[in-house]
Amino acid sequence: MVGPPARPTSSPLPSRRSFLRGALVGVPAAAVAASGAAALAGCGGDPIDDDAERLSSAPPGRIPVGVSGDADLLNGALAAEHLQVAAYTSGLPLLDPPALLDAERFLQQERRHVERLQQLIAGVGATPVGARPSYDFGLPGTAADVLRILHDVEQETIAVYVQIVPRLADPVLRATAASIAAVEAEHDAVLLQRLGRWPVPTAFVTGGR
Repeated sequence: MVGPPARPTSSPLPSRRSFLRGALVGVPAAAVAASGAAALAGCGGDPIDDDAERLSSAPPGRIPVGVSGDADLLNGALAAEHLQVAAYTSGLPLLDPPALLDAERFLQQERRHVERLQQLIAGVGATPVGARPSYDFGLPGTAADVLRILHDVEQETIAVYVQIVPRLADPVLRATAASIAAVEAEHDAVLLQRLGRWPVPTAFVTGGR
């Protein structure tokens, strides 16, 4: 069985976790303010229910520009986490060890992410969005198909966090979201290794399948 390609010993690439720390936690205050102002300018005073509807129908990996406010942004992350839970749950039966062990551990972490985000959203007086009745992941027939789907979903989730972190006004919520994003990046790195690909294939996450 051919393993993942050897990694060069010279000029090592930065880890995906360290990249996200710089991209999310280290966002300058001016950039955060500008991003928040742009989001508020496009909001138009829509009620929370309208924002929740836009979040539930948004394309994977995208937060609608008009969505603003910490609770609504966190609900965007929660919608992505619900997608993750569904993807891991549906994919487990097709996986073999040791990928199954990884996926089971990641699923438990995704469930904890859901619980934490629900607590944070309720803590600011808002209602957490629920999971959709169903999700379409196609018809995977092999373990490799499942791993590719999980990789795509992880990429989409990371893209959501990259979008919401600069727009979160509360620094505690911003740090929590960045911490969860770093965990998602670690998941994705393991999935890429299982697929025999580079753990850090590009410098930026696109969030597209």
